[in-house]
Amino acid sequence: MPADWRLPPGVSRSLWEFAADAKLARDEADHLAHSPLLEFDRHVVNQWFDRPGDLVDLGCGTGRSLVDFSQREFTCTGVDLSQPSLVVAAKLLAERGLPATLIRGNLCELECLPDGAFDYALLLFGTLGMVEGIAGRTAVLRQAHRLLRPGGRLALHVHSLWPHLFLSGGRRWLAADIWKRLRKTPDAGDTHRDYRGIPQIYHHVFSRHEIHKLLRMAGFQIQQEVPVGAVRANEPALNLEQVGWLKNLRATGWLIEAARRSQDGIELVAGV
Repeated sequence: MPADWRLPPGVSRSLWEFAADAKLARDEADHLAHSPLLEFDRHVVNQWFDRPGDLVDLGCGTGRSLVDFSQREFTCTGVDLSQPSLVVAAKLLAERGLPATLIRGNLCELECLPDGAFDYALLLFGTLGMVEGIAGRTAVLRQAHRLLRPGGRLALHVHSLWPHLFLSGGRRWLAADIWKRLRKTPDAGDTHRDYRGIPQIYHHVFSRHEIHKLLRMAGFQIQQEVPVGAVRANEPALNLEQVGWLKNLRATGWLIEAARRSQDGIELVAGV
C-alpha cells in the first residue's frame, strides 16, 4: 500500500483500501440488490438518456449501469479505480454477451480518453463524494466536461449535508460544518464513517449551492434536478422524488442532469 503522499490525486487512503478489496467487489451485487436508490437513479436517468449514443460511466464499479445501457444499445465505456470491481464487471458483461470497454483509472486523471468522445456521462450513487478534496472533485467534473461533445449530458447523483439534522449527533456536526463553510474551510462537508469493514471511509456531502457552483465552474449548464428523498419501508422505489417548498432541505441528495456548454451555449449533438 502506498504512503499517503504517493496516493493518486483525489484518492483517500480509505478509498484506496476499498478499491483494492476483492471480497467487497465480489459481494457488491448482493449488497446493493434491490436498492431503492439504485432503482430510482435507473428510472430517472433512463428517461433523460433515452436515445443510444456513446456513454462513459465514471466510477462504473461492478458494471450495473453498463449492463443496463449496453442492453439498450448504447456504446459503453466504464472507468473505475478498483481492479477487482472491473474484473467482476467484465464477467457480468461477458455472461450476458454485452460489449463494453473497461478501463482502470483515476477519475481525476483521464487523459487516456480523447476530448469530445461521448454523448453521455454518468457519475452516480455518490461517486463524486468519494473523491477527496475540492481540487479533486473539480478535476473530475472538468474531465467529464472534456470527455463530452458539445451538448453532451452528464447524470450526477450527490448526497446532501442536511440529513445530519436527523442523525444521532448529526446536528452538532452540521452546526460545525456550516461554520466551516462560512469560514471557507477546505474540509467543510467531509465525513468519515465505517463502511463494510473499511474504518473511517471518506465521503463528502454537498450543499445545493456548492454542487451548482462546481458544475458551473466546470462548464456545465444544469438542465434538470430531482431532490431525492429518504428511503422508507413499504414505499415504492420510484416515489423518492421530494416535492414542496422544503424539498431541498428534506432531500438526502440530488440527481442532476447537466449539459456541456459551448462558447455560444448548448449545442445538441447527433443522438442526444
